[in-house]
Amino acid sequence: MRYRSIGRRLGLLACVAAATAMTTAMTRVVDAKVQAGPEIYLLAGQSNMSGRGLLADLTPEERTADPAIRLYGNDEQWRVALDPLDDATGQVDPVSADPKAAVGPGLFFARALRRMHGGAVLLVPCAKGGSSMEEWTPSDRRDTLYGACLARARAVGGHVAGILWYQGETDAGRPEAAGAWQSDFEALVARFRLDLDDDRLPVVMVQLADPPSPEVSAPKTYPAWSAIQAAQAEPPPSCVDMVSAKGLPRKEDELHLTTEAHRQLGGRLAVAMEGLRGRGCR
Repeated sequence: MRYRSIGRRLGLLACVAAATAMTTAMTRVVDAKVQAGPEIYLLAGQSNMSGRGLLADLTPEERTADPAIRLYGNDEQWRVALDPLDDATGQVDPVSADPKAAVGPGLFFARALRRMHGGAVLLVPCAKGGSSMEEWTPSDRRDTLYGACLARARAVGGHVAGILWYQGETDAGRPEAAGAWQSDFEALVARFRLDLDDDRLPVVMVQLADPPSPEVSAPKTYPAWSAIQAAQAEPPPSCVDMVSAKGLPRKEDELHLTTEAHRQLGGRLAVAMEGLRGRGCR
C-alpha cells in the first residue's frame, strides 16, 4: 500500500509538471503571436501632426510604400501607409476630418522605427487641424476628438504601443488656456492610459516650434506661445517624453513645419519612443 501511495503521488506530480509545461508552452505561443503583431501608434493633436508639409518635397523613396508599415485610415480601411496619412477622403468621424492634411511626422517616425528594430508598424491618425486642448477633453462620445480616437484605437485591436502628441498652437493664441495646458495634457494622458488599460503607455509630445512673427501671422496673434512652450518643457509624467520642434524649418506662414522639418522630427520622435520603451514603458 505504501508503494502504491508513493506511485500515486509521483503520478500526480508528473501530471502537474506536464500541465505546467503545457501552460508555459501555450503562453509562449500567445506571447509570440502578440510580439509578431504590428506596433500600434496613435497620431494625435492638431495641424502639425496631420501635416502641412508639401507632398512634392518627398523623395521617390518616401513615396514608395513599405509593406510593413500600415495605416488604419479615416475611412476605416486598412492599407499600406503613404502620405497624407490623415487623408479625409471617406472620413467616418466628421469631428476629426482635416481636408488640408498633407505630410506630417508620422510616416517618418514609422520608417525610423523600422530602421531601428525592423518590426511591423500600424499607424492610426487622430489629429485635427486647429483643435484646442479643450476640444480634446476626454469623452466616451464618438462625436468628440477623444472619443473618435479611442474608438479607432479599439477598432484596430491589439495593444497600443504608444501615442505621438503635437498640439498647442491654438492654445498659444488664448492666454486663458495656457495656464491649464500642462494639467489638461496630464489628464488626457491619464485618461488614455485608463481607457487603453495600460498605466505605462508611452507618450511622446512635441514642444512647439518657433513662434510666427506678428507681421506674418496677422491678424492672428499668439500671446501665450512662450507660455505653452514653457508648460511643455516642464518635467513630464512617468513614461512621457518631449522632443522640441524649435529651430526646425517652417513654411511661409511660419506656423506649419516643412516636409524637411517633419523628416527630422519623425526621427527624433522615434528615438524618444524607443528610449521610453527601453525604460520599461510599454
